[in-house]
Amino acid sequence: MSFFDAYEIRARLMPAALIASPVLLPLFAFGLVSASTLMSTALASALVLLVIYLFSHVVAFLGRRSEPALWKSWGGSPSLTVLSDTDKTFPGATKKAIQKAVLDIYSIDLEAVAGDPAKWREQATEAFRLVRQYLRQHDPKGVWTSQNAEYGFIRNTLACAWLCAVLAGLAAISCGVPWWLDHKKTLHGGLAIVGMVVVVVVLAVRYAVLPKVAKSIAFRYAESAWLCFLNASKAGGKGSKGGGD
Repeated sequence: MSFFDAYEIRARLMPAALIASPVLLPLFAFGLVSASTLMSTALASALVLLVIYLFSHVVAFLGRRSEPALWKSWGGSPSLTVLSDTDKTFPGATKKAIQKAVLDIYSIDLEAVAGDPAKWREQATEAFRLVRQYLRQHDPKGVWTSQNAEYGFIRNTLACAWLCAVLAGLAAISCGVPWWLDHKKTLHGGLAIVGMVVVVVVLAVRYAVLPKVAKSIAFRYAESAWLCFLNASKAGGKGSKGGGD
């Protein structure tokens, strides 16, 4: 994973930094870090980057693991749903054009298996896997890239929001106990309140906002990926059957 890859920064590193941010509360409370040292000390900056990097792998793992259940709650994979006969995202002519491009480039005939839902899902899933690889080769800067990163960010944040709430809760406890024992430690008390507020806000956003946003972005990404593939296929170029993420 590269720190300078646009997808990694937006889909992994940014959620990791967001999820891990409550850890800073007890560090400030107990004087282990200060605003000045955190910003000016090279060693502290390196340690923060290392923690975020390690956390990003946890974030990515939880995001991928949550995806099947997320898609099931939406009625199926967005990339397959927008191509199905019952969905109105694309007109019939566009669906046929996409299926023809898939057939021409990868010899996968989706129309031929349309009468067998299980077979169609299997073939369409493989087709989209290959389409993603095709886009990386032939349209690496297309609009699908930014929407893919947006979806990765929201998916990973949604999957890890509970972890942020847990960390914020632990931070609130670790700051609140010293204040409870000694009310003169007003900084600890203030940071404990901040931690509790973070817990409430994170859980509210997790259950009231993020699922709807994730679904909207996921379907927008699926739509743009198929359209970018269709446009790129018209420009020429044979696809590779290499794997994707």
